[in-house]
Amino acid sequence: MADDPDLESAYALETPEDNLKLYGTWAESYDADFVEATTYRFPEVVTRTYLEAGGGWPCLDVGYGTGALAEHLAEDAVIDGIDLSPEMLAVAEGKGHYRSLFEANLKEPLALPDAAYAGLISAGTFTHGHVGPEALPELVRILAPGAVAVISVRPQVWVENEFDQSFEALAGDGLVSAPVRAEELVYADPNKAPEGHGRDTGYIVTFRRL
Repeated sequence: MADDPDLESAYALETPEDNLKLYGTWAESYDADFVEATTYRFPEVVTRTYLEAGGGWPCLDVGYGTGALAEHLAEDAVIDGIDLSPEMLAVAEGKGHYRSLFEANLKEPLALPDAAYAGLISAGTFTHGHVGPEALPELVRILAPGAVAVISVRPQVWVENEFDQSFEALAGDGLVSAPVRAEELVYADPNKAPEGHGRDTGYIVTFRRL
């Protein structure tokens, strides 16, 4: 799998070890082979939605990968990132957009203080073979009251992993507002998208920490 990294390989991930192997191989070519070649538009869509919703700083980029989201933010944006892959960290760090980058497993407790961030963004992390709603309570913990969060979630993953129920539980505990979902095309040019994925869509999910 990691010898020939592509979208199907990413969707087939099952363990953190699989994740580390794939993205360790893919890190150096990910921007050219995936983000640019496929016209992957969610980094721009997520950051634009975040700014339009009044998102502030400091902001946490969850699953930052090669730092594609930060490239769509102004130079004075104060943004940190967490991701599992040290190879991805090296690529993102080299772009100079982040204040701090951390290696972290989103399925485990995070070594970050309560209410540390005024916002949160994430693209391509809540998807097949990656992270599900089990990560949400810990991410909500590190958001300050009033913080804006914008994440992308694949529609099938939303249903299969019961994101609705997870958000209902968090809202019921008075922790977050009800999420607002907008369905968007994943790729700007369907003819350049990975084979069979030209019309793929994803949810752009916006919510606030209460």
